[in-house]
Amino acid sequence: MSPSTEGIVCSPLEHAPLHLASEVLASGESAQCLVNPELGLRFPIRNGIPVFIEAHQITGINSRFRKIYDDWAPFYDLLSRVGLYVLGVSEIKLRQDFVANLEIKAGDRVLATSVGTGSDLQFLPRDCEFHGLDQSPEMLRICQRKMGRQGIGAELFVGQAEHLPFKDGSFDMVYQMGGINFFSDQAKAIREMVRVARGGSKIVIMDETEKVARRLESVPGVRAWFRHQQRPIVPPTELIPHGMEQLEYRELYNGQAWYLSFRTPNHARASR
Repeated sequence: MSPSTEGIVCSPLEHAPLHLASEVLASGESAQCLVNPELGLRFPIRNGIPVFIEAHQITGINSRFRKIYDDWAPFYDLLSRVGLYVLGVSEIKLRQDFVANLEIKAGDRVLATSVGTGSDLQFLPRDCEFHGLDQSPEMLRICQRKMGRQGIGAELFVGQAEHLPFKDGSFDMVYQMGGINFFSDQAKAIREMVRVARGGSKIVIMDETEKVARRLESVPGVRAWFRHQQRPIVPPTELIPHGMEQLEYRELYNGQAWYLSFRTPNHARASR
């Protein structure tokens, strides 16, 4: 973990500062963790990835979808391509267009709140500081391997979008590409995106529409995400906190995806 990243992490519930520490495991091996001794907080770092939430701590819809993503992680990229092919959408063009709309500038600190297997990373500018969070450790393992093959540097975290382990005003750009349709608390996740963004930062959220869910729930493999959907898919325009600026909503790919972007109020921008 880089010093700059250590400076922005915090406990996801208390928002208390954390620092790196070393510990000796039962096996006798040494390992790093993130701690706050005053509050008795400790978060392990496994295979280079800080873990801010364990499986038994996850509840609601999030619990079911963590298991789905963990189980299907080795096949996720293939299933994603199959699903997009069925919809007549080019995955490469979709991700290229999405990243272009993020308006990332050189040196920006960027957060993806559901990074998954990291299929966006190859399209991001290499001169940004990228952080990716996901509740599925198995998806992050795939992402980590991709980063190694592609020579991409990024910091990864196991955590929930509803409880981000970062200090207020830490990021120049925050985005969520896919997955928010399945969150237990979409409103809380969006408020957290706003909290960790700096003043004037762009926030982008995109996911599939109800039209796509109904179509894909009959496709083998892909249907695991949709066949037990307990609520209709509604773009969360009504969940955007009051006071956000430059709100934009549109549907893409013949109504198969919704796209939502806005900016945090450009008050005095917090310095790093």
